[in-house]
Amino acid sequence: MSKPNAKTKRADAERACEWYAREILGCVQTRRAVRTKWQKVDFFGADVMGKCENGSTVYIQATAGQDAAVSTRRRKLEIIPWHYTETVEVVRLIQTIDPANARRKLWFFRVHVYSIALGGYNNRGWITQSAAIPIPPHWFKKWKGEDSHA
Repeated sequence: MSKPNAKTKRADAERACEWYAREILGCVQTRRAVRTKWQKVDFFGADVMGKCENGSTVYIQATAGQDAAVSTRRRKLEIIPWHYTETVEVVRLIQTIDPANARRKLWFFRVHVYSIALGGYNNRGWITQSAAIPIPPHWFKKWKGEDSHA
């Protein structure tokens, strides 16, 4: 049973997204987009940009909304002419109740990848990964380096 997330979970989703890029995708450098009154850094609509060891770049848009929010973000990312070496993903934060303890919540990412595997270099398509990515509680804290989850 999944419950809808509040818009207040967006910051949590972005912090967990940075951990996802480091821990799961193997990015050696990540940077989060900045949105303040005086400053703005935008990565083509993505929330996190990561650089991998092989030189490729990963752009990840995080959302805590429902299916409509994912569709909206996917359409915005489709407009941008991405290079074939760049990976584009939309991750959706999902909250469920722990079956062992109803007071505890479990968190997962549902990952949508904008892939060139469906049609070659000029024709990308969305692939939704079948397995959800479990989110440990320390992923909701800011990334501070290799020892930040100890």
